[in-house]
Amino acid sequence: MQMLVVENLALTFADDAHALTTGFGKVLVKIVTSPATMITARIERIANACDVAGVLADRRTKANIVAFRSRKHTSISSQKSPRWCLFPFHSMNHLT
Repeated sequence: MQMLVVENLALTFADDAHALTTGFGKVLVKIVTSPATMITARIERIANACDVAGVLADRRTKANIVAFRSRKHTSISSQKSPRWCLFPFHSMNHLT
């Protein structure tokens, strides 16, 4: 009986420690990425305000459809592209 209580305490401690570190990691990621999100949100608002013909919305839907279709045929390890994070304005390449 005593061994069962000790085992339950150890498992509970391990689960709580895991949840604490996961939450702390999420908070750190949110703190680190919030300045970049704020900057890109402003740029996105300006771009959407200047988009009279709806070109950006069409390009985003087409890009999402193409990405979804290509994601089906690729392996899981190759789905995360580092280029996606480094170039957030890839949908506006026709403007230059």
